[in-house]
This record gives sequence, C-alpha cells and structure tokens, in this order.
Amino acid sequence: MHAIHTTPGFIVGSGSYGEAGKLISIFTQDLGLVRAVAQGIRFEKSKLRYHTSDYSFGIFSLVRGKEVWRLTSAQPLDGGKETIFWARIALLLRRLLQGEEANVQLFEAIYACHIFLSTSQAATNSESSNLETVESLLVIRIMHALGYIGDDKEMHSFIYSNDYTPSLLELTKSKKTMINQHINKALKESHL
Repeated sequence: MHAIHTTPGFIVGSGSYGEAGKLISIFTQDLGLVRAVAQGIRFEKSKLRYHTSDYSFGIFSLVRGKEVWRLTSAQPLDGGKETIFWARIALLLRRLLQGEEANVQLFEAIYACHIFLSTSQAATNSESSNLETVESLLVIRIMHALGYIGDDKEMHSFIYSNDYTPSLLELTKSKKTMINQHINKALKESHL
C-alpha cells in the first residue's frame, strides 16, 4: 500500500491528461513543486473538479505512483478572488522552481500573503497600487527564499518577515522602485 501525503498547497497550473484527467502542478509545503495526475476530474460527477482550479489554495492528498503523483483528495482553503495577481505569482514560481524540493520558508511567505489578501481590504480596494505593493513585497520574499536576493541591509525589513502590517506596506510603497530594481536585477542575473 502506498503512503498518502497530505499537505497544504497552491495550484500553479494544470493541463489536460488523457481522456478526462488533468495534470496539476501544485507547489506544496511539504513536497515542493509536484505534478500530480487527477484521473476523471473533467467529468461532471468528479468531486475533485471544484477544488482544483488554477491559482487556488487547498489541502491536497497525494500518493506517489510508479511514475507520477496521483491526487486522491482536495479541500479548498478560504481565499480571495485576486486571480490575475495569483496567476502572475504562479508564472514566477513555474519559472523559478525546478523539481520536487520542499521549501517551507517559501511556502510560508506565499501562504501568509494569501491569508492577508483573504482578510484585508487591500484586495477589494479600488486602488490597484495597493495590490501592486503587496505583489512587490511577496515577489521580493519569494526571490529571497529561493536564494536570488542576498543579505542586503536595504532589504532586511522586507525579506525577514511574513507580516503585512500597514506600516510595512507604506514603507514598501515608498521603496517600491528600489525593491523592483532588486527583483529585476536578480531575474536578469539568473538567466531564467
């Protein structure tokens, strides 16, 4: 019998697999980036169908098969509707993550942002600059967790916490140009 691994995760993308299946890329807390097959998920009667949308968060149960992971169950986690925001984050993760390797610091940074956006006014505020500020803050944290941003004193207040306090968001907004320059430099130097 195969062991079932249950872990929180973020679906970064999916595609068709066979007649009615899906190949789902999930960035998980415990396993890193995994690609799992969900057989029959595109059938109307599938229970998993509604809990595996791209860019959604959930608790996923996976079994390691001979060649691929298999998704056995999924439970949604409460979340916001910032689909474009999460699509950009998913694209960045697909670009930067290679293979299965757990990175708890990275997952916690992403999940803390998910919780913040689910419970704050930043996502519902009509000012898109608020969401852009949150995105810059999350991306610099992602880049740091993956080792693309070093121990720069200018970045300490942004990268060594997963908080989204009003004062930190104001500081981020005032330093957004500098933060984005660090991000762009790291991306350029990574050749990805």
